[in-house]
Amino acid sequence: MKKGKVFSKSQLTVAVMLVALGAAVWLNSKYLPSSTKYLGETSYVNSTSKSQSVETSAKAEEDYFTSAKSEREKNRKKAIETVEETLKDSKLSETDKKDTLAKLQLISDRMEKENNIESLLKAKGFEKSLAIIGDDEINIVISSEGLTTANTLQIQDIVTSQTDIGLSKIKIIPIK
Repeated sequence: MKKGKVFSKSQLTVAVMLVALGAAVWLNSKYLPSSTKYLGETSYVNSTSKSQSVETSAKAEEDYFTSAKSEREKNRKKAIETVEETLKDSKLSETDKKDTLAKLQLISDRMEKENNIESLLKAKGFEKSLAIIGDDEINIVISSEGLTTANTLQIQDIVTSQTDIGLSKIKIIPIK
């Protein structure tokens, strides 16, 4: 170190960064509402009772199931329209037509199985559920505060009775 030099460049850089960090923390605490304790935490406007937050949570949950099912139906409708447009093509060979019809049948089979699974789950007491069948796996989304082993076995039994999917390929996702 040279004589007369108090700080090196790296020490000065660290000091500037610490001052900038301190300013950011101060600005954050100054402009963050005092009612929130954590970054990203929200507070409800005029929420004086716990029932309002429960209703909001239930509505969000219902919105999830409703929007997921409508999104699934919209995507399926697009896929079916694409398959039907492909079938209208006069240049298709017989094997291409058979492959296209097989895709249409696969979509139809998945729709039927998902609807059957969701109906059976509802009959077993799971009011809100969503079944999503993939190529070799299935995801079951259930509205539940917590699943017991008996609940899990019921769900697995329903899935295996409606599909050829093995237990290791069944994923059950409970949401509150």
